[in-house]
Amino acid sequence: MIRKDYIQRYLDELAKMLAKTNHFKQNNEPEKANNQLDEFGLNFLKINLNDLILLQKKEIITHLIAHHQFEFIHFVILEDLLFHKYLLDPTHLNLKNCTLEVLNYLIKNDKDYSIERVNRLNQLCQQK
Repeated sequence: MIRKDYIQRYLDELAKMLAKTNHFKQNNEPEKANNQLDEFGLNFLKINLNDLILLQKKEIITHLIAHHQFEFIHFVILEDLLFHKYLLDPTHLNLKNCTLEVLNYLIKNDKDYSIERVNRLNQLCQQK
């Protein structure tokens, strides 16, 4: 189980990284933004996002729990990373499916309702 002080640190670092990512997106530097997301996944979640995206949709959640000992907070952070990665490349079907899988898992298992999560789910489902 993750100690509470680490959860706050994860979220603080995630916010800083997303600010950098948005800066790169605004400056039309999607490669740098994508690298920021990948680096955060490796440093804080100990996963390679690009390898995760290649997994079959039905294997993603069980893989993360069994092989990476993911807890709920890890999935919350992963969802942010994947969604921002998706925004950089909305035509990447495997990325979209992976993001949807994590979003659906969170929606199903979170005790608190998140309008942001539902909006993201709707945005992903509307994209062709």
